[in-house]
Amino acid sequence: MTNHANILARFLALLIDSVLLSVVVAVIYAVFGGFMALIGGSENPFLNLVAAASLLVMMLALFLLQFGYFGYFWSTSGQTPGMRLTNVKVVDQATGQPISFVVGALRGSLGYYISGALFGLGYIWAIFDENNEAWHDKLFRTWVVSV
Repeated sequence: MTNHANILARFLALLIDSVLLSVVVAVIYAVFGGFMALIGGSENPFLNLVAAASLLVMMLALFLLQFGYFGYFWSTSGQTPGMRLTNVKVVDQATGQPISFVVGALRGSLGYYISGALFGLGYIWAIFDENNEAWHDKLFRTWVVSV
């Protein structure tokens, strides 16, 4: 029998991870935002092009941060730092083992975006699901279990 993690532990883990990621995001915004503020809105078309390219690079960096963060932690131990603190981990439903980097990265990016769509209905779903599965768990065939 699988010991599915409770909703509060899952929420706290996501909150902790969100705070950790937000610190890194703030640094990325400070670097790129400061750069774009210096050169953006210039009369020089080349500088405006550089500012626009910087915005694209920043957006890519933010996506890769989220992609890499969840992909790495879930594929190595099944636990992000937030999950370690709340004693839960992500496992493959079929094997009970940590998921692959690609599955973890997609679950933590695309899967989270899908669960957050429609006013967070994919997350709210977990409250009423018998296994506490959110949409991203169902989509990527994962369970979050207590350890």
